[in-house]
Amino acid sequence: MIRLDRATVERSGRIVVDGISLAVSAGQSLAVVGRSGAGKTSLLAALAGALPLHAGQITIDGHCVRREPAAVARLVGYAPARLPAWPGLRAHEFLELFATAAGLRGKPLRVAVGKSLAMAGLDATGRDPLDTLSDGHAKRLLLARALVHDPQVLILDDPFGGLDPLERRDIERLIGDTHLMGRTVLAAVDDAGLPGCFTHVAVLAEGRLAVSGPADPAAFDRADGWTYAVTCPAAAEAAARAVMPLVIDAMAIDADTVHCRFQPRQAPAAALVAAIVAAGLPVAAAGFDPPWAAQLLEPQSAA
Repeated sequence: MIRLDRATVERSGRIVVDGISLAVSAGQSLAVVGRSGAGKTSLLAALAGALPLHAGQITIDGHCVRREPAAVARLVGYAPARLPAWPGLRAHEFLELFATAAGLRGKPLRVAVGKSLAMAGLDATGRDPLDTLSDGHAKRLLLARALVHDPQVLILDDPFGGLDPLERRDIERLIGDTHLMGRTVLAAVDDAGLPGCFTHVAVLAEGRLAVSGPADPAAFDRADGWTYAVTCPAAAEAAARAVMPLVIDAMAIDADTVHCRFQPRQAPAAALVAAIVAAGLPVAAAGFDPPWAAQLLEPQSAA
């Protein structure tokens, strides 16, 4: 569906996307993960045709982004990270601009705008000026912009940025819904946590592709293993002993918390929690610490 062949992007004389080759199959939902400045925004803008390639090639459904921009524009719905500063423009007028640019007119345009507002949960917000929208509604409107012409591919830059946990869950659900409708989704995500709506992950570091694969820690080799924290009130020492047969090592860092290093291919995270529960110990919380996508960016010792 989407193929990048040594894609390279320059901005202000500096290479920000450095020879990335990657294939994304139809129906995948790919999170592009990396720290600030890793090249995520530039890569997605190039995929959407909003930023020119310096070298290499990108094709979407067989259409070259460089040579066939009109065909690519029909296939792709792009949502940048922020709304433009257009005071007084209302949400439905914003969508009408992009629907018109996509070739829609008259009743089909009105239907498309109404449908995209409804899909984004903004039925009651269509007449609100852009500069009055909350961060959550602004992100929803950007998603509606990407959906307005019913594209096969959604490209979303930082769809979770600046949102509180509830707003983040809402956007995650909307992205999951669009993926379930058969669309291919690519989104830039920071390394603070990988939402469950993604099937695959690609990690960027300094403009280069560091690693990619299914959105599952077990799909990646880490010589040092993965760090997992379990909160067991007043029982961390006993919990560390309970999981020791399943992990590389386990240590109680305080009275309530045990940190484990483990390999998911040998024992999944659920097995660690199950071992603690089977030992009759309380479990208040459990999870990768830091989030596993962030751990992919950490250096490892030699295997």
